[in-house]
Amino acid sequence: MCASYEARFSVTQLVEAFDKHGAPLTFPRGLPNIEPVDEVRPTDLAQAVRATDAAAELTPMRFGFRGPARPGGGKPPPVINFRSEGRSFGNGETSGRALIPASGFYEFTGDKYPKTRWRLRGADGGFLALAAVWRAGRDGDPDAFALLTAEPGPDVAPYHTRGVLPLPPDLWADWLFDRRPAEELLIPPPAGTLRAEAAPRG
Repeated sequence: MCASYEARFSVTQLVEAFDKHGAPLTFPRGLPNIEPVDEVRPTDLAQAVRATDAAAELTPMRFGFRGPARPGGGKPPPVINFRSEGRSFGNGETSGRALIPASGFYEFTGDKYPKTRWRLRGADGGFLALAAVWRAGRDGDPDAFALLTAEPGPDVAPYHTRGVLPLPPDLWADWLFDRRPAEELLIPPPAGTLRAEAAPRG
C-alpha cells in the first residue's frame, strides 16, 4: 500500500526515458513546468502518463478516485490503492491504464505514533513508473488515478503487507498500450530493485 510518494524529476528526464522505451510523450496542455514535490498526498494533483491513439500523454490527474458513498452520509475517503490480482485492465475513453512517475514512495512501520517513515527508491537512482489505473472525472472533478498493488516483493515486504508495482522500463509501452494481459506485467519487482532509507518528517 502506498499513501504518498515523492515526485522529484524534470520533464526532460521523463521525455528522454519514455521516448527511449517506446512510449514518446505528448503534452495536451503544453509543455509543463514540473516542480519537485517531496510528498504527493491523496487528492493532490500530480503528473500521470496514459495512452492516446498514437503516443502517450503526460497530464495532471488527482491522486485518488472518488470513494463510494457511505451508508450514513459524509464525505468518503478517496480510493488511492487498487488491488490488481484477478482483474483485467484495458483502455477506453473514460478509464484505462496509466503510469505514475515517482522518485520514491513512502511506507511506515511501527505500532505506535509516530511511526517510522521509510522512503523506497529505485536502486539505480532513476525515477520509478508505478502501475496505475485512471478514471475520467465527473461532476466537475478532474480525472483521477489509483495506484495498483499486489503482494509485496522482497524489497517492500519488511515495510508493508502490500506493495505498489514499479514496472521495468521495457514494459512501460506494453502496459500503457494494452499489448499484454495485466497478469503478465503486474508482478512485484525482484530483490534489489528498490533501496529503502529512513525518511523522518522534518
